[in-house]
Amino acid sequence: MADLGAGHLSGLTEADPAWEAAWAPYDEATYQAALAALRPTDVVLDLGAGDLRFARQAARRCRRVIAIERRLPLLRAAGPWPANLWPVCADLRQWHWPPGVTVGVLLMRHCRRFAEYAAGLRAAGAGRLITNARWGLGVEVIDLEAPRRPFAEAAGRWYACACGAAGFAPGPPGALDEQALDQMVEVRACPRCEPP
Repeated sequence: MADLGAGHLSGLTEADPAWEAAWAPYDEATYQAALAALRPTDVVLDLGAGDLRFARQAARRCRRVIAIERRLPLLRAAGPWPANLWPVCADLRQWHWPPGVTVGVLLMRHCRRFAEYAAGLRAAGAGRLITNARWGLGVEVIDLEAPRRPFAEAAGRWYACACGAAGFAPGPPGALDEQALDQMVEVRACPRCEPP
């Protein structure tokens, strides 16, 4: 993580509008992991593109990159850009998601709107989401078209929910084995998005 100055997170909470921005940009290893998942024919929607450091690299590998960033000063400072990189200054919560997108990139480890962004990508026709938002660790590729199972089917396994939550679902101790611990179940509802 870049040095943002002494106390840059001092007093910030997840409710603060600056929370997500305080955790960017990422290290080169994170960008390289995300870039490795891109295909030459991809039309990429980079969500929260910041200063375009990832979008520029993606544009060298893909057909087109649409980079969405709500902070205009970051986009102005990032120009000029290649012809296949289309920066857009917009708030994703109020923006019309473009059709024809094949993959979304959400490098926002502390994202609070994962479910909303994933739903927007699905509606735009994207089949994959490259992100570090669910686990808050490394980069994963999510199949947005994969069926999501009921949370109960994740008992005794790792789960990742459509709402963005991820964790381990309690289950019977006798059911825990190496195979169960190696599996991750995509679920459509979990205790975080559907409290009891």
